[in-house]
Amino acid sequence: MAADRPLLVVHDKEEGHLVYDLVLLDGEDETLTCCPRPVARFPSQWCLSFAVSGGSVVGAEYDWNDTLFHDTVMKAGGYDFWERQASPRLRDAEGRLVQWWPMFRSYASRLLGGSHRDRPAMLPLPDGTVVRMDTVLFDGIYTLETLRLVPDGGGWHATPLPDPPVGPLAKNEITFVSAYLALGTRVWISITNLADKGTFSLDTRHGRRTWRKEGAWLLPFEGRAIYVPELGSVIGLTTSTRLLCACDVKDDGTPPAVRRVWTDTSPRAWEECVSDGHKGHPPSKPRDMPSLAYLGKGRICICRPMSTMEPDDDAPPITYNAASFLVVEVQRLPNGDLHLARRGKMSYMWPPQARESPYIGFIQPAT
Repeated sequence: MAADRPLLVVHDKEEGHLVYDLVLLDGEDETLTCCPRPVARFPSQWCLSFAVSGGSVVGAEYDWNDTLFHDTVMKAGGYDFWERQASPRLRDAEGRLVQWWPMFRSYASRLLGGSHRDRPAMLPLPDGTVVRMDTVLFDGIYTLETLRLVPDGGGWHATPLPDPPVGPLAKNEITFVSAYLALGTRVWISITNLADKGTFSLDTRHGRRTWRKEGAWLLPFEGRAIYVPELGSVIGLTTSTRLLCACDVKDDGTPPAVRRVWTDTSPRAWEECVSDGHKGHPPSKPRDMPSLAYLGKGRICICRPMSTMEPDDDAPPITYNAASFLVVEVQRLPNGDLHLARRGKMSYMWPPQARESPYIGFIQPAT
């Protein structure tokens, strides 16, 4: 596995979080598949957020105060490593920690905890820093911090970040981070609730760590977007429709301009179902939480978890019995326009042992 490349995380309800390497199959229609054996496993059954940075895969828990990591440079962690150990909090043969508690953050009022839908955002930066941000700002209780790998096997060091200038939150008020991205050394987030909205950016250069409000508007995508240097544009998924889009995010306080939205990146009618359903369940279709991976040379993959369950706010958290992958290639034309040059064929994967998964998604290094 390369030090920094996109990976896929599958949450197995019995084995924990499994991390897979990706294989791009070239041909008439480019498709993506996963190596058959995980390259790393995090044994925690709790919801984790992940980032890959500096050769390390970092997993941060939502409800608790743990940060675990699998390090592909120091060769600590890994799927086989965990199988040989009696306890997850151990050091390897050379005394290096493979699990570490960066700071205490145990909350008494985590009423929304436990769902991958509310998991923290993990944004790796080009300098190896990982910015960890809670995406649910409830009752004014949330955490923003930077994680940095200490040289010579010293683990990860966490440094708290100042809160964004969103103003005081009312008791029991729920505010969400709806979109986020890292653009060079600056982190951008959009925050929204029922009464207000706004976009803020954080300057991380030289330890400045200062927030500023960009405006009373939202970034025009949902979840994490990726800056693609070869295209000179930010690539994300449009809000609600979740189509691939390209937009310009400028550092001058103006709302981003959406350059293109590609309708052909939505699953076609004959690609939506991987089964006809069983025991009265509806067919398996893409549902919730798509994620992006940038594969280089203008190639982008969209991962859509698929399920036979219909989303329901009053029902238990949705689980997934498959995931679809769609690889597309975007090119920049001589006149500066962006063009969808190639659309691959939809491919699929199923969780191990045919079990349902609470989460399936990409982790993307800094671009």
